[in-house]
Amino acid sequence: MNVLSTSTWVLIIVGLVVFGGLFIFGTKKGKKKSAGVSETVAPLMIQAFERLVLYLERIRFSVLIKRVYMPGMSRSDLQFAMIQGIQDEFEHNLAQRLYVSEELWMMVVLTKDESLKGINEAFGANPEADASAMAQILASKSNSYIDRTVIAIKKEFNDILI
Repeated sequence: MNVLSTSTWVLIIVGLVVFGGLFIFGTKKGKKKSAGVSETVAPLMIQAFERLVLYLERIRFSVLIKRVYMPGMSRSDLQFAMIQGIQDEFEHNLAQRLYVSEELWMMVVLTKDESLKGINEAFGANPEADASAMAQILASKSNSYIDRTVIAIKKEFNDILI
């Protein structure tokens, strides 16, 4: 039996959320609520919500480790790759700020900062651990900011479309 990876499940869930949003947006009820949002901007807003959720899921330590860790990698290379991965993903999604509230954007920034802080704290707290051990430590570490920010994104998404 083929088990889907976490990344695949995330993409499926994000796709379903977007499809559901498009369905709701297409109904009369959705059109009444979004009367202040032009037909041109609405799809961009939906895409922004989707991309921000995807960004947050990609910076989860367990997902990030799977993407950047390679056997034989040094401890400092792992730390650098994780930090670089979070920063690169963030920079790639900067334009999404145009389509979400300032409060939501600040939550995304705070989540990024807390993720970076979590990496540096974990490496500082485990100075003798090699890259493989650090990968295991970080993969088991959660970031509640990600969960809270995803919930806030879904709430803002629903408030706009319903």
